[in-house]
Amino acid sequence: MIEIAVELAFETPLNIGSGAQHGTFADRAMIKDRDGWPYIPASAFKGRLRHAVEQIAYAQGLSDCDTHHQTCRQDPCPVCTIFGAPWKPGKLRFTRLQLEGPPEVVTGLQELRRQNRVPRTQVRYGVALSRRRRVSEDNLLYTTELFEPGVRLIFGGTLKGEILQQEAALIVGGLRLLPAMGRGKSGGLGWVSAEAKTSEGDQVLSDDVLRQRLAAWG
Repeated sequence: MIEIAVELAFETPLNIGSGAQHGTFADRAMIKDRDGWPYIPASAFKGRLRHAVEQIAYAQGLSDCDTHHQTCRQDPCPVCTIFGAPWKPGKLRFTRLQLEGPPEVVTGLQELRRQNRVPRTQVRYGVALSRRRRVSEDNLLYTTELFEPGVRLIFGGTLKGEILQQEAALIVGGLRLLPAMGRGKSGGLGWVSAEAKTSEGDQVLSDDVLRQRLAAWG
């Protein structure tokens, strides 16, 4: 069993989309739990990470699979082996990423939870643009919900699975390749830096070891 402890640090405000406007009138609400804490759903994180891993696997000549158009049917490629396909379960287990920092924000949220209070979010205004006309669209002012803009929020969680070390190397490489998550990337939202700590049992797998495993693959 290999475990990859993931840490995503958002360098700019984020908005992970939600279909429900829980506690806000913003047009683009962000997903939060029942206590008002933001989190990154496992499905959203998995999809974004898979796309990054596909890029690395393609560059290494390990896969021609394209999630947006097709996945492997027979003899699954490394990406489909790790993440799964419609006819094959994946080897890696994902969980939601929880807010873990900075400490002062987490402490403040915990105090609000004890008081049965929901943290406040902020709203940013934006205008949709017409790419054809290259001007602002008429009557398309929208609002985006943000949580603690200006604060470097950190989310964390652990990925687990019966994967090979070279497969773990692909995943870690994909994490380091992630540029952003959520809505508004072209507007500067959701830009992220990722860190990972990989272990197999009691053994910590360094980045050098993982790079060697990946270079020797295929």
